[in-house]
Parts: sequence; structure tokens; C-alpha cells
Amino acid sequence: MSDASSATAAQSSPQDPPWPNPRYAWFVAIVMFVCAIFSFLDRQILSLLVEEIKRDLGLSELQMGLLQGAPFAIFYATASIPIALAADRLNRKNIIAMGISLWSLATAACGMAGSFITMFLARIGVGVGEATLSPSAVSMISDYFPKEKLAMALSVFTMGNLMGVGVAVMIGGSVVGWLAGFETVSLPLLGDFYPWQMTFFIVGLPGLLLAVLVVTLREPIRRGIANPDAHNEKIKESLGNFWQFVKDHAVTFATLVGSFTLLVLIAYANFAWMPTFFRRTFDMSPTDVAWLYGPIVAIFGTTGALFGGWFSNYLSSKGYKDAPYRATLLCTIPLAPCAFMTFMVADTSTEAALWFIPWQFFGSVPAGLAGTAMMTITPNEMRAKINSVYQFFSNIIGITLGAASVAFITQEIFADDFMVGTSLAIVNCIGAPLAILVIAPGMKMFRKSRAEIESQTTA
Repeated sequence: MSDASSATAAQSSPQDPPWPNPRYAWFVAIVMFVCAIFSFLDRQILSLLVEEIKRDLGLSELQMGLLQGAPFAIFYATASIPIALAADRLNRKNIIAMGISLWSLATAACGMAGSFITMFLARIGVGVGEATLSPSAVSMISDYFPKEKLAMALSVFTMGNLMGVGVAVMIGGSVVGWLAGFETVSLPLLGDFYPWQMTFFIVGLPGLLLAVLVVTLREPIRRGIANPDAHNEKIKESLGNFWQFVKDHAVTFATLVGSFTLLVLIAYANFAWMPTFFRRTFDMSPTDVAWLYGPIVAIFGTTGALFGGWFSNYLSSKGYKDAPYRATLLCTIPLAPCAFMTFMVADTSTEAALWFIPWQFFGSVPAGLAGTAMMTITPNEMRAKINSVYQFFSNIIGITLGAASVAFITQEIFADDFMVGTSLAIVNCIGAPLAILVIAPGMKMFRKSRAEIESQTTA
């Protein structure tokens, strides 16, 4: 048996202690859910302020698309790799707490920006800080819940992302509406600021209190480790084993990363430009958009993510070894038709919102399933690393191109800001079918890899 196989077999080590109290495990999952809300609140608030920032900083459509994707995504993805290595060795809750502090301060720094470059640099800080959350939280949660309950726990965590988008829109829209009567706001010792700059201060700084809460959590025992005292030494030697493990299951991970990255791309295209679509197409105010679009993401995004976890667990209980993939495939089928009706057919904001509700529900189903699929077949000491590989590609390709592709089509192909809805339709109606084409072979390869790993575990 290879070193990677031996590491996999260790996942079911008889030396593992009993699982933590379920109530406390769910408390931790909920705290991670709140962390995810704050991360997406700070990440997505920019999407509601596109028009104001463009006007006051003199930026182009493509520059706004880049700000919503590139500086955040590239540095998020790059930083996630060393952070994942640290999460496989060091105290994960402390890593998360430091990350929350960084991204909260960087969000507030966006409010100090006076140009594209300074906003770009502040967004880098947001990306690096938020890179701490996913690999560390997924690894922690995996040590709090047994495999048969993991899909639901991870779905609760990841639905915080969707709740964060909705909360960002609702809070941002409300704050912008509240400050709309002011041309500028004066702060003692700091000077005058535009209302959109104040929005960044208001949503960013409260995250520092959340960092304090995270520090009080218990760091869970790492499971599947035959000799916990030797774990750090094992991690030092495990990079070679990790790449051998990925190589042994290369097609499985390629289709997994590829399919979910395409879904991330269209999701982030929508997150970045839906508020602007409503504002430009239907001449809505930020506050009106906030209370139309925000609740859709917050309610139907979170219920869709929860449904995804339940649906995957249900399929698993019926004997489907590819349950995360199968649930994703079935729920990706409605996305392109719903997007076409939202962006190309709807004549009113209400009609567009009604068509977007099923898109948001089914589009949110995969939220926790990529992590579930990876954690199901990955040894404990490799979980944060495999998550960081996925995060690297999904961010570099999904988030960067998702936001930028819509802006590029609108600016360079149509040369008309009011064509943003058509640009969104193009990205959705190409991306979703491509994801289905990748998921189909991915299901087969996932079943094959899982069967091989399970046979090695029982050998």
C-alpha cells in the first residue's frame, strides 16, 4: 500500500476519540456560518456601489469588473495555499480570527480609497484576510461531524456565503439610502467622505468583534490521525504524498474542480452585476434594489444550500456513491432557462425577480457539495490542502472571470452600459450547460475513486 493510501486508511483509525457533543459541534458550525456572512458582506458590498464609485473615482465599467474580481480573487487564491498548509499544522481558530481582523480592517480601508489603485490595494487585503476562512473552517467542521452528517454541516457553513450576499445588498442599500441626503459626511480628524465610503466603514469594522468570539472556540481534535503527537512531523513529509494522491485521482479532481469552478463563475457574475442590472434596466434606487434582490439571495440562496445538503444526504442514504455530484447535476439543469427568462424576457423588476428566485435556489444547491465531495475522499492531513487547490482555481477562474466577463462583454462588445442584462444572460447560458457537460463524466470518476479509497481503507 502506498503512503497516500496508508494515510487514507488512517481516516478510520480506532484511536479516534468519541465525536464532540453535537450541540457544541453545531454551535461551532453556526459561528462559522456567521463568519461566512461577514466575509461575503465585506466582499460583496462593492456590487451595490458600482454606479457611485464609478462616478466619484472616474472609473470604467471594466475597471469596476476587475475590482469586483481580480484583486480579491487572485490574492485570495494565492494566499489560501500557504494558509492551508498552516491550517493542517497549526491552531485553525486562531488563523480564522486573524483573518477576520485583517479583512475587516481592509474593508474599512476601501472607504479611504481615492483611486483605482488604492481601491485595488484595499481589495487585496480583503482577499488575503478571507483566504483564512474556508480551508480552516472546512477542516475544523470535518473534525466536528462524522461523514454521514458532514454534508449538512458544510452546507450550513457555506450558506453563510449566500446569506452574506443578501445581507450585503440589504445593509448596503439601506445605508446608501440613509446617507443619500448627504453630499459628503464629515468625520472628526479624518475629513469629508462620500456616502459610499461611509458604507465601507459601517460594514467593515464590526467584524473585529466577531474575531474575538472565534478566539473563544475550542480547537477540535484532528481525526484519522493514528499518532497525534507525530502529526506535525507527518505534515512536513506529506506534500509528496499529497501530490501523489492528487495524481492518483487526477481525473476525479480535474472534473470536480472544473465543474464547480464553472458554477462559481456564473454565480459570481450574478453576485457582481445583479444589483447594477436592476438599477440600470428598471431605474431602481439602491434601497429599492436592496429590498428586492437582497431577500432573494438571503432566503432562497440559504434554503437552496440547505436543500443541497439534505438532497445529497438523501441520495447517499439511497446508496448513491456520487451523491454530491448527482445532486449538483440535477439542480444545474434549470439554471440556463431561468437566467434567460430573467435577463431577456422579463419586462418588469418584479417579473425578473420572480424568474430569478428559482435560479437562486437551484444555483445555491452546490454551495456545500464541492467541499463534501472533496472531504469524502481526502485524508484528514490533506483536507485543507485539497480545499486550497479548489479555492485557487475557483477564485482565479471563477471569481475573476465571472465579474470581469460581464463587464468585458458590456463594455467591449456592446459598448452600452444598459446591455448588462444581455451580458449576464450570455455568461449564464454558456456557463451552466458547460458545467453539466463536465459533471457527467465527473460522477463516474468520483464513484471510481471513492470505491478505490474505500477498498484500501478496509484492506
